[in-house]
Amino acid sequence: MHDAEHLLALMGAFDVASLGDGDAVAGINQLAAMAVALANLALPRSGIVTPEGRRLEVGCNLLATGPRVTSSILDEVIAPISRCQNNLVAQVTRLLKHDRAEEARGLNRRWKLDGKTKPSAGESALLDLMTGDPDDDPLFTNRRDQWLKVVTEAPSDHFDDLRRCPRAFIAAATPKLLKDQLPGAHDGQAAVAISLNRMADAKKFGTLCPALMDGLIPCGPSGETVKGRLLVIDTGGLLRDIATAPDDKNAWLGRLLWLVEGNAGPNPPTPPAGKADIVRLPNLTTRFENAVRFLFVDRLNGSKGQPVTFECDIAGSQDRWMGFLAEMEKLLPGISSTARRLLSSLVFGLRKLVAADKAPQGFKFTLTGIEALVRFLVHRMANYRAAIVFSADDARKLRFKRRILTKLEGASLDSRSIYHPLHLPADLCEELLGELEASNLVRRSGRIWERVGGKGLPADPDDRLQLVV
Repeated sequence: MHDAEHLLALMGAFDVASLGDGDAVAGINQLAAMAVALANLALPRSGIVTPEGRRLEVGCNLLATGPRVTSSILDEVIAPISRCQNNLVAQVTRLLKHDRAEEARGLNRRWKLDGKTKPSAGESALLDLMTGDPDDDPLFTNRRDQWLKVVTEAPSDHFDDLRRCPRAFIAAATPKLLKDQLPGAHDGQAAVAISLNRMADAKKFGTLCPALMDGLIPCGPSGETVKGRLLVIDTGGLLRDIATAPDDKNAWLGRLLWLVEGNAGPNPPTPPAGKADIVRLPNLTTRFENAVRFLFVDRLNGSKGQPVTFECDIAGSQDRWMGFLAEMEKLLPGISSTARRLLSSLVFGLRKLVAADKAPQGFKFTLTGIEALVRFLVHRMANYRAAIVFSADDARKLRFKRRILTKLEGASLDSRSIYHPLHLPADLCEELLGELEASNLVRRSGRIWERVGGKGLPADPDDRLQLVV
């Protein structure tokens, strides 16, 4: 089977046509966003464990652009996560209010949030180290092993920890709103949704987001760091304009995997005539909501430091994936880092979707289908980026050609008399004059150029652009 056949089987299993309201690309983008969002919500160090014990961690930074994909992600990915997060914060706030009311009862208090939890091995070890004889090793262990427990295990969960850091998910429209919420990131890591509405937004986030993706933002009282897994929603449709006018402050967008619309290609495969006998996974949006709730439970149910893992033999797939990304570097510089965890994140997220409710008998999906999907997504990103860059270059050349033709209206000029007043590089001017000559719009006589009447220039270079993988 080729990639198209594997991808078609996966699309059928997860019914992406229905998920995208009849648009296969929209359905694929939404399925990928759902799976990655679930991976981003998981506890730190969650991932896929191979039979050899190799852990492939999950979590990937995404950017969604285009009216259809941004709308569906806001409604069916961000909204369910926000509801869970808002419910949690509201519950904690209400409990604190009740606690203050109980405290006001004085001696008649009926209960107290006293944080009664069993200390972790690290806490117990630190207590022994600080209260024991520094010259003697403790019974049955030694001081070195105890220090190892201290730095390996986090303290046990207390209600005060949840009060201070309740956010597994953070949403923000400005860098200030984002930065203000980062100290509340649960367990030092959160899924982060950012909306871009204006060109200036990308530059403003550019000073914060790179360090946040790298986990190098100090937010705690003692400099504890926070890491964010980003889902950037290009609600303003700005990516094309940003990419055609690159700036150091918006370069961070190149570190995200782009979920894109449009016809740059490749197009999804179409099923053959006649309905295929495929068992489809039903109710994906409801399953996603259930999966989100279960991941919140995983984070809150006393599981601090206990990542969520699935056992699956994807070592060979991951090696092939990294080889593919290395080949794509020439088209997408940095993609080997950007998309390194995309495969494991989709395996994790799709497994979570399936496990969120009872699957129909006979339902199945394959690792080869997921491999075809990740390659499809990266090819689409590469083509979209190429279309932007090439369109911008064509548009720039077209503008210069029009200025050259205007300059030659009623005049015969040598090359320097053309490029110097137009502030054009001499070699570019010669290239453009050659193209205009080939189109019979100008002619050369010795060193002199003159205009030829007749045909005009095309209205838009995009009309001539067709990129297909």
